[in-house]
Amino acid sequence: MLYPQTGEAPPPHPDMPPAIRELYEEARGVLPASPRASAALLRVALEGLLEEAEYEKGSLADCLKRAHEEGKLTTQTYKLAGVLRLGGNAAAHYKLWKIDPSQGQEDREMILALFEFLNEVTEELIAKPKRLEEMEQKLSRKLREEGP
Repeated sequence: MLYPQTGEAPPPHPDMPPAIRELYEEARGVLPASPRASAALLRVALEGLLEEAEYEKGSLADCLKRAHEEGKLTTQTYKLAGVLRLGGNAAAHYKLWKIDPSQGQEDREMILALFEFLNEVTEELIAKPKRLEEMEQKLSRKLREEGP
């Protein structure tokens, strides 16, 4: 029986939506054989995360910008998202792919950082809003029960 090789890539965020988790796991699985394919899949997963968070109109760059402007992505995460977007674009298009994890620790760390970054975006776009909504509902229910 064959098992996918995930290498050193971190597991997906627990709140990652199932369709995005599938892409993420596929990216983990192909990482040892093709870092380029892995980066392209992570870019697709980023696009999917934005759609899950209801940012689906326009280019990926436009969706990231709107999410940032609406306060859903921090400035730091927004800047890093641009790096992932550009890395994924380079991986998906007929351009010289410059990242080769077999050629050194720095390149390997860059690819692994893309996985970590996607988990951070999941935290900001999916997990944190979900937790805050749950808190608001609990507090509202408590206040309604006890009255002003």
